[in-house]
Amino acid sequence: MESNQNIPSKYISSGAAEGAEDSKEPYQEDPFDLKPLESEDQTKPTVRSFKIKTSIVSKALENFLKYIQDCQRYEEDAEILHQDWVDQLAQLKLRASNIEEGRLYELEDLDKEINLLKKAMSKQDIFAKFKDESYWRLLKEEVVAHINLEDKGSSLQQPTQPKPALDRLDFSSTDFDYYYWLQQGCQQPFSPVTELRLRMNRPGDMNVVTGLDKRLPDLERLSIRNIPRESQEEARHCVAKYFPKTVREFYFNANSALGSISLYHSALLAAAPCVTETVFLYNFKISQPQTIALLAAFHKVTGFGFDSCILHMPSVPSFPDSMANSNIRTLDFWYSGDSDHGDWRKDSSCFSNLMAGLAQVDTLRENLETVWMCDCGMERKEIKEILENCGLDHVDIWF
Repeated sequence: MESNQNIPSKYISSGAAEGAEDSKEPYQEDPFDLKPLESEDQTKPTVRSFKIKTSIVSKALENFLKYIQDCQRYEEDAEILHQDWVDQLAQLKLRASNIEEGRLYELEDLDKEINLLKKAMSKQDIFAKFKDESYWRLLKEEVVAHINLEDKGSSLQQPTQPKPALDRLDFSSTDFDYYYWLQQGCQQPFSPVTELRLRMNRPGDMNVVTGLDKRLPDLERLSIRNIPRESQEEARHCVAKYFPKTVREFYFNANSALGSISLYHSALLAAAPCVTETVFLYNFKISQPQTIALLAAFHKVTGFGFDSCILHMPSVPSFPDSMANSNIRTLDFWYSGDSDHGDWRKDSSCFSNLMAGLAQVDTLRENLETVWMCDCGMERKEIKEILENCGLDHVDIWF
């Protein structure tokens, strides 16, 4: 089999060209790390195992081509490299199709050659995912799941393509990294200290949201924003079904049209225990009962923001007992109360009623340190007077 002809050496590390030495390796060293499945206890390659490997390499090559096209990386040389690998794979599949039943032992040679092809792919310097064994494992799970469906004949009853067989209920950071790349066509590493910003008016981000089948990985910061009216149900479903188990900061509905929070209310309440530090809600009309429920649900966070919101608070609210454990130290009302959001300059009773109700919660009254009042329609003097009347004279006012 020809290998790496006409390929610039700068894209292939030295180990990829060591065909002579690699061919001497014993068969047991499988660069796919494909351990036998429960139904496969063979120590030698079979038609099925070879089919799995060729399908994995084929899918990897599709992803590689998509990556170099989307990112326009080393375009000409990378496409030469891709075509060389495609040709090698086609030759292997053709040779395998010509093997007769009595000569299956010839699969061993083909199996060694496809292992070498995968090893060469793993040692190139363009597409970093080929160096990550977890990437190959995920490809294997997807391919095996599809082949199992074909073997059982159930593919005839499936109207849609099966999703990758990721068997955990939650995404790991590595799994989500691969999933995000497939949806977006670009690489973005994920870890528990990573921000995920989903702009729902962008096709790639919408693909990420609508393709989810398990919870998002733990994140430092999650922002779901720029939500068109036609995508509100997808945003709600994402929060309700796929919210991370742990996220430090959560920002929702920024740069979106002003509207009622009712569609999202129950989903936000369910997500509240997963947010550990800060939550900001933007561009919502929120009733008094909804405001009470949200603050009570997110009582563990240290910062809560109603930004560009219209709050309806006709009376002093009474909060549930769960607020007794409140950790809230900062309240943010940026642009809530300006001329487009309640106009507190003309009537500040909404703000004064809310603060009077919160002041009745002993722990919140003691813990609250700061209120942010940027562009809220009120002067510092009026805000200070309202806070003093509530017993919150120790609270700093920031503009």
